[in-house]
Amino acid sequence: MKISHNEFYEVLTQASFQLQRNLKEAYDNDYLDGYLSEIGMADLLPSKEESFYETFPDGKIVIIGNSSVKTDDIYGIFKSFGLSKDRVELVLDYNEAEKYPYKKMNYNPNYRLVLFGPVPHSTKGNSGASSILSKMENEEGYPKVIRLTDSNNKLKITKTNLKMALQKEFDQEYIEI
Repeated sequence: MKISHNEFYEVLTQASFQLQRNLKEAYDNDYLDGYLSEIGMADLLPSKEESFYETFPDGKIVIIGNSSVKTDDIYGIFKSFGLSKDRVELVLDYNEAEKYPYKKMNYNPNYRLVLFGPVPHSTKGNSGASSILSKMENEEGYPKVIRLTDSNNKLKITKTNLKMALQKEFDQEYIEI
């Protein structure tokens, strides 16, 4: 459908306004990297210095955050990818996530990946950062962090986003069996 020049500028104005709102919300929720990646604009971010710290590809995968997904279902998902139960560390209770010793993952090559759902902003070990999630994303020495989100970019652990995150990391050969 062809639209008029004036209609096009109306669409352009509305799209710009919506994009600005979405960018602001992503920034406010410490999700700007993820949002820009989703809309194909990750190249707009300033490049981070390459880290020389590397973790083991067959290291532990930690899932942290309040979840309604049953533990057995999570283990089943990992099993479907050929990953043993021993590789998985689950911190699925909100209170447990608040007290979890996150520092143990810092410069520990045995931890490969951390998948985050909803967690408290105030946790043991975030030492002044707005949240442990943003601290781990931005501070050197932590394993790779992935935010598990729903369609509204809110942190949420689901079977679907867990499978998608694992599949992506396998496809990129970031995790190994």
